[in-house]
Amino acid sequence: MKFLKSFFTEYLLLNLVIFGCVALISLVVLNISFFDPFTQAFRDFTLTDLYYSKIKDRNEIYKGPVILVNIENKNRQEIAFLLQQIETGKPKVVALDFLLKKHQSPQDSILKQIFDENKNIVFNFIADFDDEKQNEYNDSFFTTKADGYSNLVSENIEYSTIRNYYPFYQNHEAFTSAIIKKYDSTIYTDLLKWKNKKVEIHFTGNLSNFTYYTFNEVTDPDFNSAIFENKIVLLGYFGLNEFKTGNLRLDEDKFFTPLNPQLSGRSYPDMYGVVIHANIIRMILEHNFIRVVPTWLVIFISFIILWFILPMMCGLFFKGDIWFNTTGTLLQLVGSILVVFFCVLIYRHFNTKFDPGFLLTCVVLLPTFINLYEALLVFLKHKIKLPVKSAFLEKDSHD
Repeated sequence: MKFLKSFFTEYLLLNLVIFGCVALISLVVLNISFFDPFTQAFRDFTLTDLYYSKIKDRNEIYKGPVILVNIENKNRQEIAFLLQQIETGKPKVVALDFLLKKHQSPQDSILKQIFDENKNIVFNFIADFDDEKQNEYNDSFFTTKADGYSNLVSENIEYSTIRNYYPFYQNHEAFTSAIIKKYDSTIYTDLLKWKNKKVEIHFTGNLSNFTYYTFNEVTDPDFNSAIFENKIVLLGYFGLNEFKTGNLRLDEDKFFTPLNPQLSGRSYPDMYGVVIHANIIRMILEHNFIRVVPTWLVIFISFIILWFILPMMCGLFFKGDIWFNTTGTLLQLVGSILVVFFCVLIYRHFNTKFDPGFLLTCVVLLPTFINLYEALLVFLKHKIKLPVKSAFLEKDSHD
């Protein structure tokens, strides 16, 4: 305890030097194009992916009100028949995760009639937030409504992992928000607090974890449409029943998510857009949001944790190189594992995401920073001739 009190100020100074070095390294890495492949790789991976891909129980089947129906590659007349069958079950909301861009034939009138007769239908559109003139809507023949944008958030939508979405953005509401609005106005009112805020998606499963039906199942005369009563029915594309050679739609509207079984390297997109929407809706209905610890708090907590680690590492440093290089390395390894373990544990049980990247960098590079700190003090005292006093300049006396 005496040792701890004696060097309290020096631990503070050393901690500040370490954090300054890590900040400088981060600045250099982020702003030099040479490091772009590395920064892109780390930007597209977080430790919580371990929870989704390796730890999370994927056998849980959702029992809530969200049901998915596959439109496959059906034409508009067939989709109209599908909608008629669904509406006989009296669902609370029917949400269309596809666009009807052009009025093509007289048969389109059947679809228009269904839209006019049923007020529980939610439409989507593709928003261009930089230029609204580039927005993509359903053809006005079918509807003049533009309920919600179905855009998903990612650095590069084709190659990056989908982790977040905006419930509301630039005076528009998301497709999922529009669905909630029609399903339960009370929950929608609570959702309004997320206006223009990015929300982390709490993924609870892929297609196999939701109740879903194919086109043929729903349109079968023996199908009991009563299962749709008071439900949210999501219509969208999630694959074909039969593989067709050369059919490029096989992976259409499919994205990378944290549930991808392959954490790194080359892999295939793992989740269809309509299933991502289903995950978002379930998260909202169950109020199962992920709380993200802000960056400033991550840095503050990391600073405090490192401050407690420093006395142990410095104690080994004063004991000599053998202790520092052996026991110190073991302490680093154990510390890094514990950081990862507790971050995943907190995410799993408390729905709280703590990004440990900054703290892990400090722990991994801690011996280097301690040696660097000693070298800096020697330089200041012997080369610059500053009257520096430090236990690191009198290491032998603390053996």
